[in-house]
Amino acid sequence: MSGHTVGVTHCSFIKNRLYNFNNTGSTDPTMQTELAVSLKLKCPHTSTIDNRVDLDQGGSSLAIVEEPASKIAENSFYKQIVNRRGVLRIDQALALNKLTNEIVDKAAISLNDYFLTTFQHAMVKLGAVEVLIGTQGKIRKSCRAIKKS
Repeated sequence: MSGHTVGVTHCSFIKNRLYNFNNTGSTDPTMQTELAVSLKLKCPHTSTIDNRVDLDQGGSSLAIVEEPASKIAENSFYKQIVNRRGVLRIDQALALNKLTNEIVDKAAISLNDYFLTTFQHAMVKLGAVEVLIGTQGKIRKSCRAIKKS
C-alpha cells in the first residue's frame, strides 16, 4: 500500500482521469480541483509528449531534506491522498475505500516512524515472496497487461 510514496508516472497513465473520466468528458470528481489544474498544465490534452509526473505531489515533511517528496519514503503521500490529491486513481481509492481509509488516515496524521515501521514490515513480507523462475511463471512487459498464453 505504500509503494507509490516514491516514484513517478507519465501523463499517458492519467490523461483519462484528467479529461475523460469514465467516458464523461470530465475530470475525475474525486480529484482536488487545484491538482487537476496543475496536472492539466503538465499534461495538456493534445500533447504528444509523455511528461513525467511525481506520484507524491506534496513537499517533503522532512525539513532538512531538499528533495521532492516523490524521492523520499515518508508519509507526505498519505497526507496528499487524504486531501484528494492522489495522482493515480488506485492511490486515491485507498483514501476513499472503507477497507483502507482508516490505515491511510493513521499514516497521514502520525509521525513518520509509524509509516516507516509499517512500510519496512511490508517490504520484508514482499521480499519473502518466492520468485517464479524458468517456465514456472510468466514475464510481463507491462505489469498492467495480462500475458496471453
